[in-house]
Amino acid sequence: MIKKLIFSIALFVTALNLGAQADTDVLMTIAGKPVTVEEFKYIYEKNNGDKANYSKNSINEYLDLYTKFKLKVAKAKDLQMDTIQSLNEELDGYKRQLANSYLMDKEVMSYLLKQIYGRLDKDVRVSHIYTVSNKRSSKEEDAQAFAKIKEAQAKLKSGVSFKTVANDYSMDKNTAKEGGQLGFFTAMMPDGFYAMENAMYETEVGKVSDIIKTSIGYHIIQVDEVRPARGKINVAHILIKKTNPNAESSIKKAYAELFSGSKFEDVIARYSEDSKTSNISGVLPEFGIGFYEKVFEDAAFGLAKDGDYSNPIQTQLGYHIIKRVSKPEKLDFNTFKKVYEPKIKKDERYEEARLNLISDIKKSGGYTKNEKIFMGFANSLDETFLSYKWNGTQDENAQKELFSFGGNKKYTLNNFIDFCKKNTRTRLKYDKTDTTPADVAGILYDEYVNEKAIDFEQSNLEIKYSDFRSLMREYEEGILLFEVTKDAVWDKANEDTLGLQAFYDKNKTKYMSDQRADLQMVFINTEDMKLATKIAKYIDKKGITKGLKKFNKKQEVVSSFTEKLDRSNNQFGGIEWKAGAKSQMEFDQKAKRYTYKKILETYEPTIKPLKEARGYIVADYQDHLEREWIKSLKSEYKVDINKEVLAALIK
Repeated sequence: MIKKLIFSIALFVTALNLGAQADTDVLMTIAGKPVTVEEFKYIYEKNNGDKANYSKNSINEYLDLYTKFKLKVAKAKDLQMDTIQSLNEELDGYKRQLANSYLMDKEVMSYLLKQIYGRLDKDVRVSHIYTVSNKRSSKEEDAQAFAKIKEAQAKLKSGVSFKTVANDYSMDKNTAKEGGQLGFFTAMMPDGFYAMENAMYETEVGKVSDIIKTSIGYHIIQVDEVRPARGKINVAHILIKKTNPNAESSIKKAYAELFSGSKFEDVIARYSEDSKTSNISGVLPEFGIGFYEKVFEDAAFGLAKDGDYSNPIQTQLGYHIIKRVSKPEKLDFNTFKKVYEPKIKKDERYEEARLNLISDIKKSGGYTKNEKIFMGFANSLDETFLSYKWNGTQDENAQKELFSFGGNKKYTLNNFIDFCKKNTRTRLKYDKTDTTPADVAGILYDEYVNEKAIDFEQSNLEIKYSDFRSLMREYEEGILLFEVTKDAVWDKANEDTLGLQAFYDKNKTKYMSDQRADLQMVFINTEDMKLATKIAKYIDKKGITKGLKKFNKKQEVVSSFTEKLDRSNNQFGGIEWKAGAKSQMEFDQKAKRYTYKKILETYEPTIKPLKEARGYIVADYQDHLEREWIKSLKSEYKVDINKEVLAALIK
């Protein structure tokens, strides 16, 4: 009994081990190179999509395909195709694009989405002190605006109240006398106001922020209150405009009718003066905070449940009664992502987060810059640097290190000079009267370093993210597969004329023509059916040549042409398949003529000459070469499949 129990436990443990195979387990070895479970699962799921059910047939079928793929890649590497410079440059280009995209999606976009999603839980009431500086402001005006906000900041630090400083310094005429009060806001703020949003959510209640810059100027904000977010709401309303002399009495009558049990829709029809909503049950578009006047917003969000309606309220527009239609819940994260991702990509925060990411890469990657060499180069440039004429410069420090990552990824001044040569468009877009060559060199330097920072992070990405590692392997092996297959199959099938001829000679009976016939088309240019019938009978009896001669003496009455066509051609529709058979004569209304078709002679299938069937023959020859190549690769490279790991994959 105990032996049986031990044996059962052993079987159970073995089953657990089989079913719990790790992604790092080796599924098979090809040409001495391991293929892990992780690698196989990635490519299997990607290429099979919803059909990746891990059934025995599905796994075995795809394992065979992937084995052939890896055999070809092994051959490409043996042929040292992975050392071809042009292919490596192509791969580096893909890597740079993918790494940049991947970093933005995984690091930047993920961070920004989570940031906004979290912030949507809170509304923040703020006050601000503001000085004007926008895109139209000159450097002098910007400097004045900054100096003024610095003065305001100094006053705050000295103990003067925010309300007093706002009244004395803020250039926001609408709020200065009210202590700079702006009201409640929530994420996400409009493009150009990301700094204000950050300050709102990162400053404690009752505290003031540092100076921040938005698209309209400089601000210092004070956080006055934080509350749970109101979110969005759908309401309907009854409106009596203030221009109506009986507005107040009308809204009271409307409210009395509602109170006595009348339907909201019926009261809207009798009283509401909002022409845009009165015919749609008074329903307004969904809105959030800050969209309407505070009194309207407070009344709307103060309704406890769907169907509740407010007491009459007064706004600048007139008198309202508001009914709650629905209060949407906060979006789940996946839906939120679909809605907000396109918005984020158009917002300044996206680029700012990208630059912050690059800054983090530089810090963690041990970035160092040789400032002396850069400044020597930048200060040596003249105005030709901002023109087409500049084609590099000879510099005694050209081969010296300009910057590095981690102490081992080094870039020389000459590398940077080459980058500047290639970026003529960037050099030309700056105004010589407003920007110095050294300034532009600094801009290009930042672009170059940012690009290389992404390059540097590539190796970390492959360690950090298994799917990125798999994607890179897929691209690299895909390029190698294309090149090796091109040489071994595609080009050979087109260029090996002797081999193609031999393949054709051996398989020519596969390339048979269809049954064919000479089909004669006859056109009789008349609207007279009797005459057309007479001409057709004459042609049938005497032949087309005599018909043309007889009826075309003064003008072209009869015309004809003959084609050799396959039986499958729809021109033969309705005609018996035999010599002499013809179609019914029909009148062509547009051309004003009678037409008919006649089979002159039929032909049995024949072998197509190579020239005629070349496209099909080349395709078949490629398949033949592919099969022979696979046989050769299987004999050249050893394939070992781990049957236990394979069995654990199957569900």
